[in-house]
Amino acid sequence: MELPLLNIEEVVGAMLVLLRVSALLILLPVIGHRLVPSQVKIGLSALLAILLYPVVATSLPQMPASPVALMLIAIQEILIAAMLAMVAQLIFAAAQLAGQLMGYQMGLAIANVFDPTTSSSISVVGQFASVLSMLVWVSVGAHNAFLFALTDSFHVLPIGQPLDLSGFMALNDMASNMFALGLRLVAPMLLLLFFLYVALGLVARAVPQIQVFFVSQPLGIGLGFLAFALALPGIVSLMYDSYSGISKSLPSLLQSLAGV
Repeated sequence: MELPLLNIEEVVGAMLVLLRVSALLILLPVIGHRLVPSQVKIGLSALLAILLYPVVATSLPQMPASPVALMLIAIQEILIAAMLAMVAQLIFAAAQLAGQLMGYQMGLAIANVFDPTTSSSISVVGQFASVLSMLVWVSVGAHNAFLFALTDSFHVLPIGQPLDLSGFMALNDMASNMFALGLRLVAPMLLLLFFLYVALGLVARAVPQIQVFFVSQPLGIGLGFLAFALALPGIVSLMYDSYSGISKSLPSLLQSLAGV
């Protein structure tokens, strides 16, 4: 029995679908973590591409014959996946920024640990905030929003469709909101430590005999952890709301990239 010949356009289309799917999974938090085995990422990418291809096959355009055009389309597919994944990475970055600021203000700047995600040293509080962000991500089920957005992206942004510049502006606005979210997460501790250092400065001015430096270090760490423990429900609530809002921000970003 003769096997049916493979259609080159279908093969190229399937490879481009696999490229967008695999790039998104690699760049997503938790799933794309460096500690996740590569075999798991490859298998999950192939499985999702196989499941998505029959759904999006009708929206696939005619593939260009030029290798340069195919290379540009492939780069665009990676760019689309990177922009979608950046929506989640910005929230993770906000949590890590808040943890870094907490550690510095508490005097734990020297107490650093190696972070395999960024291949750099971060404070212990920053690592805790990063792990907490991962737990909230899993509890919210934010990865489901990306799977739905990935399916919709092939209809809103078919392979080969040019990107609109308004999408980059929308992503820029999300990046600016990342700094605002990081400051909101760390605001209670910063406010408490600010008043603590002002009070210690007044004490050092009024009673120079007191060694304020030796008092401020353990006092700042103790009050910092106390403020962090008291503010933890609010921090988790802010992260929860941010990850829950991904289901609305992803379709908006896709429409902006499509120029709708």
